[in-house]
Amino acid sequence: MQRDEQQALAAAIGLLLLVGGVLVGDALVGPWPTFAAGVTLVLTHYLGPSVVREITVKRFARQLRRHR
Repeated sequence: MQRDEQQALAAAIGLLLLVGGVLVGDALVGPWPTFAAGVTLVLTHYLGPSVVREITVKRFARQLRRHR
């Protein structure tokens, strides 16, 4: 039961930080740069690991071809 409460608290704090960050970003730089920054962060978080994995595999394959 305690774990559920901790997860709910973490989600609530995360949501408050997200909303606060959007409001501050909107006030400082405007809505479009704030939106662009948010989309960039989400895409980086979502696609980052697969891109890093792909780059690592290509680098390793290139090293194998060189040393043969």
